[in-house]
Amino acid sequence: MTRRQIVISGKPSRGFTLVELLVVIAIIAILIALLLPAVQAAREAARRIHCTNNFKQVGIAMHNYHSSYGTFPPGFVYFHPSAPDNDPPNYLFYGYGWSVVLLPYSEQAEIFDQSEAESPVHTGLGSYDNPCMGEMQVPFYLCPSDPQKELCGIGSLYKNCDGTADNDNRDWFRTNAYGVCDKDSVWFAPKGSSIPDAGQLYQTPALHADGILMNRNAIRVAEIFDGTTNTLMVGEVTGGEPGSHQGPTWAAFVLRSTAGGINGAGSIPGEGEYYGSPEQSFSSYHPGGCHFAMADGSVHFITENIDPDILAALTTRRGGEPITSVAHQ
Repeated sequence: MTRRQIVISGKPSRGFTLVELLVVIAIIAILIALLLPAVQAAREAARRIHCTNNFKQVGIAMHNYHSSYGTFPPGFVYFHPSAPDNDPPNYLFYGYGWSVVLLPYSEQAEIFDQSEAESPVHTGLGSYDNPCMGEMQVPFYLCPSDPQKELCGIGSLYKNCDGTADNDNRDWFRTNAYGVCDKDSVWFAPKGSSIPDAGQLYQTPALHADGILMNRNAIRVAEIFDGTTNTLMVGEVTGGEPGSHQGPTWAAFVLRSTAGGINGAGSIPGEGEYYGSPEQSFSSYHPGGCHFAMADGSVHFITENIDPDILAALTTRRGGEPITSVAHQ
């Protein structure tokens, strides 16, 4: 039998040098840097599609409501003791918004059943009736791109969930969907009068509001003379920084004007700050603009650079302004 001889070289094996290792690490880092924006963009695109679908659900629910009652819901329900048509008198600082009465028309009847609201809401009912309803989450009112996850403060409702007295502040779940009320203001004074202070807020039916959703008045499709395709109905909003507990909540005051534009100074995405005013701008964490559900139920992403006159024209329901297709804004 032939014996094989194994010759072992005296030359040592060569490993990676420190320079070569650093080069490999640098190449990997460059590849990650190139791929990461693409991954983030893909995730944001998916979140934006999800948000669009949520706003489509809002539009469908609006039209389901209209089919049942012949009108869109009133944007908000507020009565003040000094209001001349407030019979019987009620003091309801927080009244139910359109977002409450839509729940039975959007497969969220179990949440609506927790409230004492009636549908359609044309009489004074306030969220004092069920202070815990706002602590429930309504998924299709939320945008997945919004990093704020906590509940937001609304002040004291003077009741616990069991109806006993409670003077502690209460937190409700946030929303990213607010009704479009007017091109100039949501402070409902009679047309031609000066804007009232907070103590006079919502004392009138707001017949002058030129949008679709307003205090106590319900608008029919037939009253949208500018066309449902070219009229805004519900827009996207954002709140404070995550952890701030400051932001728009879904059950009560859910109206805003378009006077502040889109991603304006009064919003975190607009590099401003959240100050909790109904005159704050519509905004989103999607780059460059935000979503709006139109009166026909369609959803469009409108750029933050839109001309203010065009945005105002899209807001009004019977302004008669000539505008190009909203799909191109």
